[in-house]
Amino acid sequence: MNMHNPDMLRSGIYRISRDLLASSRLEIAFSNALNSLSLLLPMRHGEIVISAEEGKAEITVRSGFGRDSPAPTPMIKPKAAIEHIIATGAALVVPDIRKSDLFNTTLRTSQDGNLPVTFMGVPIKAGKMVLGALWIDRGKPGTTSDNYKQEILFLTMVANLTGLASRLNRGGSITEEQAEQISRVEGKPGPTPRTQISWIVGDSPALKEVVQTAAIVAKTNSAVLLRGESGTGKESFARAIHELSARRKKPFVKLNCAALSSGVLESELFGHEKGAFTGAISQRAGRFELADGGTLLLDEIGEISPEFQAKLLRVLQEGELERVGGTKTLKVNVRLICATNRDLETAVASGKFRADLYYRINVVPIILPPLKQREGDIPLLARVFLKRFNEENDRNVDFSPSALEILSRCGFPGNVRELENCVQRTATLAAKSTVVPSDFACQQGQCFSSLLGKGADTAINELDPGNRVGPPANAGTPSPPASTIGAPCLTNRDRLINAMETAGWVQARAARILGLTPRQVGYALRRLRIEVKKF
Repeated sequence: MNMHNPDMLRSGIYRISRDLLASSRLEIAFSNALNSLSLLLPMRHGEIVISAEEGKAEITVRSGFGRDSPAPTPMIKPKAAIEHIIATGAALVVPDIRKSDLFNTTLRTSQDGNLPVTFMGVPIKAGKMVLGALWIDRGKPGTTSDNYKQEILFLTMVANLTGLASRLNRGGSITEEQAEQISRVEGKPGPTPRTQISWIVGDSPALKEVVQTAAIVAKTNSAVLLRGESGTGKESFARAIHELSARRKKPFVKLNCAALSSGVLESELFGHEKGAFTGAISQRAGRFELADGGTLLLDEIGEISPEFQAKLLRVLQEGELERVGGTKTLKVNVRLICATNRDLETAVASGKFRADLYYRINVVPIILPPLKQREGDIPLLARVFLKRFNEENDRNVDFSPSALEILSRCGFPGNVRELENCVQRTATLAAKSTVVPSDFACQQGQCFSSLLGKGADTAINELDPGNRVGPPANAGTPSPPASTIGAPCLTNRDRLINAMETAGWVQARAARILGLTPRQVGYALRRLRIEVKKF
C-alpha cells in the first residue's frame, strides 16, 4: 500500500475498523484485523497484545507471516520491546533488530540467513491509558525514515481502533472526541458507518447526551436496556442503535411482550413445529430466528411471567433454542435490546423478576428523558408531526407562533406520543389553515391528560363533590368555555355526569374522556351515588 496516498490510507483504516467491529469476540476481531493489516503493509509477523486487567485475562493474537514470506516462520515474542512500548507509551522503530539489546539472541539470528529484520511497534491506547501494544516486523532491509513515519502513523490509527474495540468490549467507554480522532487520516475524515438517525428529532442537551451514548453502544454487541416513561421513543432508539451498528444490514425484529401468555410468548420468540399444539398447521420460525445476525427488541420486558423468564435466560446465556414441539437445537446470533417503563429493581426485590435475567439484560442501561426535560424540542417535534399530517391528508396546515408557545408550555405526561396525538387532533379540527391557541383542547377545557399517571386515590379525590376543578394543570393559558365537560364552573360531580352523558353512559368511554380507568369511574359513580342510566 502506498503510504503517501490518503485515499488508500482511509480505505485501509475503514477495512480494519469493520474487522474490529464485526465480531463480539476480541480474539476473532483482532485476528481479522491482523490478516487485513498483512495485506496492506509488507510484514512478516504481527501481534496484538492487550494487557491483563482486574478480572480479565491478557489477550494475545498473532499473525504468523505476511505476504512477503514464502512459508510460515517461527515467531518468538519480543517481550522486552513490548514492555518498552507499554511502559513509555510511545512508538518504537528498530531498523535492524540485530543491533538492538531489546531483542534476544535467538530472534536476532533469524532463520532467514541472518538477514536484517525491521521492527515497528506502537502502543494501544484508550484515552490516556495504555492497554497494550501492536507490532509488526519484516524480513527486508530498513527503509527510509520518512516511510517509517508514514507507517507508524498508520499503525497508530489501527492501534487506536483496537483500543476502542477493546475498551467497549470490556465494558468501558470513550469520549466523542476520541471516536472522531480515530476516524481521521492526516486531518481528513475517513469513511465512517452511518451516523444519521433522522427519525430522532431534537436539539436539547438531554436528548443529545442519550443519542451520543446510543451511538457509542451501537458499535458493540452488548445487551441494552432502554428505560423511561411511556411515549419517550424507546423503539425509535432501539432502531437507531441497530442502524448505527455493524448489524444494520441484518433484520431488526421487535416484539411487545405485554399481555402475552407464556405459551404464546414462547411460540412467538422460539417458533414452533407443525402439530406442536392445536392450530399449529405448519412450521413457524420465531423472532430469535428471524433476527439471526441482527437485532431483537423485546418491548415491555418487565411484563413477562416468572416461568418464562427462565426459558428466556437460557437462550440469552447459551445462544441456543428449540422450537415449541421440536427437538433440534438451533444456534442464533442476536443482539438483544430490551425496553421497559417498570421499576425492575423493585420487581427483583419482590421476587417478580429474576435477578440473573435482570443482570443479563441490564448490561448497558440507557434512560430516555421525558419530554418535559427536553427544553426546546417540543416546537421541533410539533412541526415534524404537522408536516407528516399534511402529507398524509393533503392539507396545508401551519402553526401560529402563539400556538407553538402554548405547546411549549404543556407538560405532556404522555411524552412524544401524546404530543403527536395532540398535533393530529388539533390539525384535524382546526377551522382555518393556521392553528391558533383557541384550537387546542386544553384551551377549551377538554384536555384531561394531566390525570395520566395519577393513582386511583388521587383520581377519585379529584372527582370528590367537595372540590372544584379547573382545566388540567398542563394547559397553557385557558379561556373558560361556555359549556364543556371540564368547564371550571362545574363541580366534579357535574363533570362526571357530563362525561357519562357524552359517552352514552358507557363507563369505558367516559373513562377515556376523563383520562381514568373504567374501574376508577365505576368507583366514583358509586361513591358519588350517581345512578347509571340504562338504554
